[in-house]
Amino acid sequence: MMLEESRVVENIEESLQLFNAQILHKLGFPLSEKRTLDCIIKKDNDIVFMKISKKACTKHFVFKELKKLTEFLKINAIVIADRINDREVEEGVLHIRDRIGIVQPKTVKDFVKGDKVYIYEFKGMYYVKIDGKKLRELRIRKGYGLHELANAVGVSVKALQKYEEGAIDMSIEKAYRFIEIFNNEFEQVLKEVDIFRDRIVENIDKRREVMNEIRGNLEKIVLVDKLVKQGVEAEFFEYIPSDVILSIGKKKVFISIIDSSMDDTTALSKSYENKHVSQVLNGVAVNIVKDGVPGSIIREVEGYGIVYRYNDIINNIKNFRKEIEGEKTL
Repeated sequence: MMLEESRVVENIEESLQLFNAQILHKLGFPLSEKRTLDCIIKKDNDIVFMKISKKACTKHFVFKELKKLTEFLKINAIVIADRINDREVEEGVLHIRDRIGIVQPKTVKDFVKGDKVYIYEFKGMYYVKIDGKKLRELRIRKGYGLHELANAVGVSVKALQKYEEGAIDMSIEKAYRFIEIFNNEFEQVLKEVDIFRDRIVENIDKRREVMNEIRGNLEKIVLVDKLVKQGVEAEFFEYIPSDVILSIGKKKVFISIIDSSMDDTTALSKSYENKHVSQVLNGVAVNIVKDGVPGSIIREVEGYGIVYRYNDIINNIKNFRKEIEGEKTL
């Protein structure tokens, strides 16, 4: 991480503490700018992944991996950035890409100080959240019938009913039309956007699409493919300490693969980080060692999770599945 981004991280951390958001873990692996996330934070009872970058490039494989991670674990993420692709991140706006929210550093600092965010952007359109009950009360108090108000603002009666039912959010263009009629009183109808929680999630299965990119090494791809064929939900990752994550019911298993090309420091750092990520996410840490890994390293990583031999798993995947499902205590 570059020095400038490190300073942003420090400022954001201070802001989060003021907001009573707990930093559960700061990731230190991998040691490169290609790290998928920087922090795991907790706000109230919600876990949120946080990434800080100068630019959020939605086509970049690191952003795609963050998206895959949030989808697989069903945990929201927030990216603090100055730009999205070739456009600036707008101040006071939450930009949404599935479970990923993108905001300016200043927006976060202002938000934790008490400033409210009312606008979010999704697929180039801008929206506000509204309190349908308050909108209906305002309409009635001002003496408007459904048809009359719908005609005045240029929406269908059905759309107005959906606004009042709280079934849909309102485009910023439509909100301005309501403001023209109700002036400042319309502000009481607007609801605050929560930059940590409010997301739009598209239900699209992207696992095979990502698998086809074959970015990962062959060993983890083979492992995931065999587990999937056994009916286990599994995904592989490149830029977090966990090479593979499994989901079996409510249980999550975080797997770090240690190979013979790693020196002691890298192997220990990876297994240590994998252990801590699994802990904060209430999962189980597993280290899979490949042939050629020295016994000294194997003994060290045993302190950071259960150890399996890669070939033992591949040759007896059914037994491994039984163990991770709990028939044999991990």
